Amino acid sequence: MEFTDFFGYIAALAIGIVMGLVGGGGSILAVPVLVYLLGLNPIISTAYSLFIVGVTALIGALKNIRKGLVDFRTAIVFATPAFITVYITRK
Repeated sequence: MEFTDFFGYIAALAIGIVMGLVGGGGSILAVPVLVYLLGLNPIISTAYSLFIVGVTALIGALKNIRKGLVDFRTAIVFATPAFITVYITRK
């Protein structure tokens, strides 16, 4: 294992700790680590970062659903225009 790989893994651990403590900031921290420390393509790094944030959000949503803290009507009101806008502007 090279030094840059080791430093990249330590940075990833730090990002995980920050995300766990403050509940966000993963993308803004993860992309530079993936690009500059681990040498990944910026497009691939962005995709990995979005996957990490998506999984984190899904886990948080599932926990809140189990606790009964999710208002599905409000979620639909906000999600519907977001999905439509993404579908229209994705090209």
